[in-house]
Parts: sequence; C-alpha cells; structure tokens
Amino acid sequence: MIRILGNPGRACDGVTRREMLRVGALSLFGMSLPEILRAEATGALLPSARLPGRARSVILLFLFGGPSVQETFDPKRDAPSEFRGEFGSIPTSVPGVHFCEYLPRMARWMDRSTLIRSAGHDSNDHSAGLLHTLSGMAPERLESLVPILPSQAPGMPSVIEHLARHERRTMPASVWMPCYPGWGQQIRRPGPFGGWLGRKYDPLFTHCELSAKYEPKDFYDTKREATGRLAVPSTQLIPELTLERFHERHTLARQLDAQAGHLGDSADYERFDAYHRKAFDILTDRSKGESPWNAFALDGEKPATRDRYGRHLYGEATLTARRLVERGARFVTVSWESFDKEGGDPTAWDTHERHFPICRDYRLPVLDQVHSALCEDLASRGLLDETLVVVMGEMGRAPKVNAAGGRDHWSYLYNVLLTGAGVHKGLVFGSSDAKGYRAETHPVGPGDIIATIYAAMGIDPGAFVEDSGGRPRPVVPDGQAIRAVLTG
Repeated sequence: MIRILGNPGRACDGVTRREMLRVGALSLFGMSLPEILRAEATGALLPSARLPGRARSVILLFLFGGPSVQETFDPKRDAPSEFRGEFGSIPTSVPGVHFCEYLPRMARWMDRSTLIRSAGHDSNDHSAGLLHTLSGMAPERLESLVPILPSQAPGMPSVIEHLARHERRTMPASVWMPCYPGWGQQIRRPGPFGGWLGRKYDPLFTHCELSAKYEPKDFYDTKREATGRLAVPSTQLIPELTLERFHERHTLARQLDAQAGHLGDSADYERFDAYHRKAFDILTDRSKGESPWNAFALDGEKPATRDRYGRHLYGEATLTARRLVERGARFVTVSWESFDKEGGDPTAWDTHERHFPICRDYRLPVLDQVHSALCEDLASRGLLDETLVVVMGEMGRAPKVNAAGGRDHWSYLYNVLLTGAGVHKGLVFGSSDAKGYRAETHPVGPGDIIATIYAAMGIDPGAFVEDSGGRPRPVVPDGQAIRAVLTG
C-alpha cells in the first residue's frame, strides 16, 4: 500500500479517505486541492483577466475574529474614554493620518497604501461575516454556524482559482493558510469555498501542526502567539517509498479511474478525477530543486529573514506566502485562527473580554511584524509593484468597551488596508463618525471591496462566469469597484 502523509480521517460529507483511496491507496492532496489543469472551453475566463493586471498576485492577511478600527487604523483620539479605549495613537507617514500606537512599522507604510475607513455590512457574526466579506453575498439567514452550501457565491480564492484554470501550472493558483477556517474549533466555516462554481475550485488548504500547546482556562486565555509548522496535505512520499518505486506504480492511476464510480456523488468526488491525473506529476515535480512546491520548505531561507517575519505560525505562513507568489500563486491568504479546541491560542481577534491586553501583547505586535516584513521583503525583490497586500477581517468591534473590558461584534464598520500594486499611495478613502459606529462618508460593502481587489488584478468585476451547471453568474454578486482607490 502507498500512503502519503496524513491519516485516513473522515471527510465532512462522510466519505473516509480510506474509502476514497482504497484502490491503489493513493492520497491525493488531502481532499482539498482544487482541479487546476482542466482546460474546459466554457468561456468563463474573463477576457480582461488575460490583460496584464496591475496586481499579478494578492496576499490577503485575514484577521479572523474581527479587529477593531479603534485599535488598528482609525483610533478615535477625541472620543470619550469608554469609546476611545486604553491605547494611544501615532502619526503615520501620511500627514494627519494616525494608527494605533502598537502598529509603528505599519504606520511607516501608509504612504504606499490606501486605507478604506468606511466598510461595513449587516452579517454581524463570524461565519456569516466570513461568507459575506469573502464572497460579496450575505448568507440566507444570520446564524452562528452558517453551513457551506453549493448555492453560495464563491469566495475570492475560488474565483481566482477558476479564472486560472487554463494556466499551465503545477500548483494551485489559490492557497489558504494555515488551515481551513474553523479547523481550530473543530468546525467548518464558509467563505473561501467554490460555492456555485463547484468545490473543485476550492483553494488549497494547508494543514498546521501546533507546538508549545497549553490548555486555555477559557476562550480569552491567550498566553502566547500560536507556534507551529505548515504541512501541505499529501504531497510527500513516505521514506520507504522511492520515486522509482512510485513510478512503477503508475498503473494505479488507471485503477483509480476504473473504481472511482464506487465513491458516489459527494462534493469531494467532484474533485477526485483531477487528483489522480496530477498526483504523479506533482509528487515528482516536488523532488526537483526549482519545484514551486518547495515554497513550503523554509529551511533555505536566511535565519535573519525568518526572524524578521517571526518564528510563530503567522510569520512562517506569511513568509511562505511571499515564496508562493514568487512561484506564480495568484491569491494567497494567511488567516488568523482560533485554536481553542486544538491546545493553543484560543481567541484570534474575537476579543469580547481582555481586549486590550490581548491586542497589546499578541495580536498587534504580530500583525505589525508580519505586514512590515512582507512589504519590505516584496519591495526588496521588486515584487511589491505586482503584488497587492490586503489586510482586513470579517467585521470590526463595538464602539463602546463592555463591562468585561472587551469589544463585542460590530460588522457595521471595519477598515481595509491595501498596500502595493493597483492602488493609490497615501490615500484614505471614506470616514466614520467620531465614536466609530458607522461610515460617515463613502460607505462601501463587501462586494465593493471584492470588486476593487479584482479590478486591481485586471479582472472585470462586472463580467459573468458560468456556474457548475453552465448558467451565467456575476463574478461579484453585488458591488462595484471603488474607482477612487484604483490607479489607472
């Protein structure tokens, strides 16, 4: 039996990996690598996507849990203390624009960034907000655990994966790190998935292995930054299986063809036919020194570079993101995760309690470190002119500090920071009221943000693509690009 990284766990639809791989027993990308090389002549690739976009790639730093505007990019310096909070502010490199005092390095990048201070939506919960901010479509109903449905609009990572489907590439166009959303809480949250495009266009979700675990006494017991390593599911041969022996087993792919019908019509089966055709190529390719899959191997990076990003999970993932866009990835997400069920950092940015110590000691220093390291690294390599770095979450936090010293959910106002290719430098778009309740000028929604990111990539946000049933659908369900933000 050939086994390749990972245990025979059960997939979310009940099909076990062992059942999926019984014939030939070949684990093919952990059930989550999208089909990436099928050249279907559907006309779904947007004509404008073939034009040289100003941003060839996007790196999204997604602050899951909801960062407050007050403690990040829009401190309310003149508000009463119960709204202003405990932190001070510092000037940025753009006169008159201030950030939180604990983001000094990010503040120096404001003159090369656009800051949107007027984003908001009504999906005031985490899963609902994830779906809304990543796809542009609100869930059918507001609930704490919105399911992943084929009727949902596809998330940005999946749309980019779909548009890149004709490209000749070994690895996916879209990668989501360090794990699928909800993994750290033993659930699955919606947002980055293929929706009506089909699950075959899901991004590649990496795995992560936490180290320095501890048992949190409650959800707000953050003691250290999450540390660990990324693992690419099912792309390594076990030591006892050489590449020579692997090639000898190539006939197993034909056996997979013959037996695949036994798997039924699960969502994972939709992607399965592509896996077995590419497994041999990818595993072989990964053995080559210049393989794009080696983006995940950080041992060759200088220790000083790894230290600059940080030896924590988000530093390692952000450095990997830079390595991925160097190798041709189009959309890479580094998402903060709550690990309360996995023996690590439980809170993410969801700070209903202990908001200020968690932000001061953990969230803000790590964000400040990884964003500035990424921008500096991209700029030094000549990549910032073709890469757009996006910082946002699925919501903000409440304007008024609660009795537990936290800020509650507040999706009605959040900020988006855009640095690099395709956007103006030193621009602040929109504003909010003095206490941080709502947008005061130029309010925009998730669809507008998504359309702006697409337009910065040279993708027409007003175009249509075909869903899995061949029906035309708008690439952005509801929203328009913010032209004032875009260059050209």
